[in-house]
Amino acid sequence: MSKSEKTKENLLIAGQRLFWTRGFSNVSVREIAQAANVDVALISRYFGSKRGLFEATLEKLPAIDPEDFESAEQLVDAIVELFVTAPRRPGEASALTIILSNAGDPESSEPVREAFRRKWGEPMDRIIGDPAKSALMSAAMIGVSVAEKVLLLQGIAAPGDPAYEAQLRAMLEAALTFELVPAVELA
Repeated sequence: MSKSEKTKENLLIAGQRLFWTRGFSNVSVREIAQAANVDVALISRYFGSKRGLFEATLEKLPAIDPEDFESAEQLVDAIVELFVTAPRRPGEASALTIILSNAGDPESSEPVREAFRRKWGEPMDRIIGDPAKSALMSAAMIGVSVAEKVLLLQGIAAPGDPAYEAQLRAMLEAALTFELVPAVELA
């Protein structure tokens, strides 16, 4: 790997760690350059801007490949495994921490939504075959993350506890079995 490739990779690693855990607006280009041990001007050279670097880190989001799943149930199994094994140490980035730390930021929410749609939403729609059920599954994943990481809800079992896996699986399976019932008119 050449020196310039190594520098670019170091910036991506530092940007990913900082953006994904603290949020786009809470990180300065100076912090990223310092964490990568490079001159701040190299962010512009390799990525054009802070936003360009941020968007490059979004390409590191893991993607769901519909070809890897024969059924929605296999997708549930994979998501449960992802959650059970997800990093949970402070400052450690995961696919869901980027959503949690950037979804409400007017400067970064649009590229996060686009990356999620492209890498998770559309593939889940193809696997499940129903955009409403796919959206409910996404909501269950984000909801359990908020309950666990932000609200610290006591009713959510601790990761590593078999009950955590069972709770998550129940929410995802409920999303798959959801059926919209027509509203009943009251006389």
